[in-house]
Amino acid sequence: MMRPAFSSTKQAAAFAFLMLVVLLSPVLAGKKFLPPREEVYTSLGWNGGPYPWIYNQIFEETNDIDIAFIGSSRILHGIDTPYVQAKLSAELGRPAVVRTFAWGGPGFDVLYFITRDLLAHRKVRMLVFYDENPAGNARNAQMPAWFRFGEGSGLLSGLPCREQCIFYFAAIIGMPRNLLDLVRTNLLAPLISDPNYWEQHYGSASIVKFLGTICAELGFNHDLGVHFTDFTPFSPRTPVTPADTEIYSPAGSNDFEFGTEPLPAWQAHFAGVVANLARTNGCKMVMLNIPVLADAPEMVIRERTFWPRIFPGDFWLIGVPPAKLFGGLTDQELHWLFINSGHFNKNGMKYFTPLITPALLQIYEGHD
Repeated sequence: MMRPAFSSTKQAAAFAFLMLVVLLSPVLAGKKFLPPREEVYTSLGWNGGPYPWIYNQIFEETNDIDIAFIGSSRILHGIDTPYVQAKLSAELGRPAVVRTFAWGGPGFDVLYFITRDLLAHRKVRMLVFYDENPAGNARNAQMPAWFRFGEGSGLLSGLPCREQCIFYFAAIIGMPRNLLDLVRTNLLAPLISDPNYWEQHYGSASIVKFLGTICAELGFNHDLGVHFTDFTPFSPRTPVTPADTEIYSPAGSNDFEFGTEPLPAWQAHFAGVVANLARTNGCKMVMLNIPVLADAPEMVIRERTFWPRIFPGDFWLIGVPPAKLFGGLTDQELHWLFINSGHFNKNGMKYFTPLITPALLQIYEGHD
């Protein structure tokens, strides 16, 4: 015969009370017993994203930002931020401020939380992001850090009950860390170190030098593990030009093709919340189509849904038809542009960024 879980009714009642406290901890803590928002970033460190850089740019730097590239790993690997800054500076006749805020793991919910923190501390004229579509509707692993019920419960209004429960559960998981951060602050990881994390893992110079972007000198990784091939420097020579970058217009004959499947409820909800946040803060929003390796034969720029319906107002959608972008390249040359099937390496970043930059500058300066 198995021994009973509790030797007395009093023990069972004490355990039940403890579980009730744990389950209600996000409600009981409210906003008063949460650590400052800065502690979310200092608790994450470099692993999973350049959070010390993001912390520095949100909480320590104060000047206005002309263009902020913001999003998860395709933004992190895809944009030559110093190049865009140099081109915008030349166009404006003054030093421009262009920064990248990017991390590991997609999701419009995380995009909202980091954008909210950024806009609470710095004025941004234009936000450039991409479709934060998690594979298989997966959730961002850092959600227990980002979503804190005491300061964000109102965000869940309008979501299905199941989705609200998932976010509430994430808040429960994050409570021990929040309470620990409340009684002692995290040690801030150094912004610059020698050797730096990016040299060790990506063969890239410091994220600070590249203004928030990884410039990865890695060859293609076929097994999605850590077995990268040797990096081969390569500058594609193709017929594509910046004129092939398209800005979506409902009146024009664009090569954009929009899907008809509805977005998952939580993605559509947080995409809409991001749109409201940008509109409230007077930010132009630009969704950038960043191609993956499988897109190479596509004649059209495929999007999951009709984004202008979700992002009304000062919103633009830009991209390059992949068949034009990669036209004439062999399979081997295509692989020389990527570190894996979904992310550019240094070659791909240096090839892609100059093609889209004129369109970004056109939108920044006022596109009709």
